[in-house]
Amino acid sequence: MINGYPTEDELRNRITRQLGWRGATDTVVLLWHGYLAALLEWGVIEVHVYDSLSKLLPPVGSKEQSELFADEPLSPEREREIDRYLCQRESLKS
Repeated sequence: MINGYPTEDELRNRITRQLGWRGATDTVVLLWHGYLAALLEWGVIEVHVYDSLSKLLPPVGSKEQSELFADEPLSPEREREIDRYLCQRESLKS
């Protein structure tokens, strides 16, 4: 690895290991969502990598993360869209 950036596999392994040590607590999940968001925002990882790795984590803080990326509060319509997406995601797991 020339540029020193973590690969998708390295990040996946780190996430999986920490989830194994600590479980999917809100603290662990929020730390990883924030870390992945920062890597995405600064161009260290691509959107498809972010999406793939985010799926390893429960959707804790999804609305707040959407606000972070947009740099503005959610509209009621956007909040409903996120709620629908989260509902669909949960029903796919069942």
